[in-house]
Amino acid sequence: MSRSAALALSILLLAGVAHAQPTDIVKADALFKEGRALMKSGNFETACPKLEESYRLDPAAGTGINLGDCFEKQGKVASALLAYQAARALLKPGDPRIGPVEKEIAALDKRAPRLTIKLAPGAPDGTTVKRDGREVEASKLGVPVAVNPGKLKVVVSAPGRGSASFRVTLVEGQTRELVVEPGEQTSGQQEPTGRVSTTRTPTNHHVGESSPPIAGYVLMGVGAVGLAVGIYTGREAQERLDRVKKNCPRKVCRNQEDVDAADEGRALNTLSYVGWTVGIVGLASSASYFLFFSVPSDGTGAAVGAAVAPGSGSVVLKGRF
Repeated sequence: MSRSAALALSILLLAGVAHAQPTDIVKADALFKEGRALMKSGNFETACPKLEESYRLDPAAGTGINLGDCFEKQGKVASALLAYQAARALLKPGDPRIGPVEKEIAALDKRAPRLTIKLAPGAPDGTTVKRDGREVEASKLGVPVAVNPGKLKVVVSAPGRGSASFRVTLVEGQTRELVVEPGEQTSGQQEPTGRVSTTRTPTNHHVGESSPPIAGYVLMGVGAVGLAVGIYTGREAQERLDRVKKNCPRKVCRNQEDVDAADEGRALNTLSYVGWTVGIVGLASSASYFLFFSVPSDGTGAAVGAAVAPGSGSVVLKGRF
């Protein structure tokens, strides 16, 4: 394994673990319960952000459905539509919630206003468009996009040009088109006339030189965290699946809490597998990295490679000594 490959692997493993922290799942569950309680009391302004954060930490169909309901109660039909669509994508075939969710999607799709934002001809390269403070992706320009009813602010800017603001108000079911462009040329700024080149002094770093194996320590830490995640989420998954097995005879759950527990159990089970895989690969890769730095410059000595055998949880080590 080369040093660049080891560093790349460490970054990928860290990214995977960053989205699979067991503390996030516990926090998501607490936020979900708080959001549900607030919805029952009619406090949707406080409930919706809690449900939205819960879904961000641990995407679950039940959370998405409740979030869609909360947004709809606020009159945010486009946000509700997106939440229900996300929940529908998570539902497994045969889930009894599919029918009601699809009805909500169809109804909201008719109610949501559509806004098409187009760049005026001659808009310079690098033009950015923001709608209510959020940048609009280039792929969304020129196509109708569902938005929430009410007043919207569009700000357009470009390098060397001033910003231009546009305001539009839409009601449910309305379709509007808005042609925008950045402001006037900014005085005192010059267009770039060429490229700036930089020269880097090459460094020859040979195998066997003493170099701090920082990535090796990173991989070791990632491996340890991965195993911890695998153990924790595996235990949590088993707890939820045992509950579903007890309360849902013939795999038919009769209340929302058991359905959510089934969703969480499956998600946690997958997360546990990912954690174990990351842990095993991380620890094996760290060992490979440390050995790599101990190889003499003539290529002799110890070298080891690690790989996870497809379809199993085992690690295959191979190399020369």
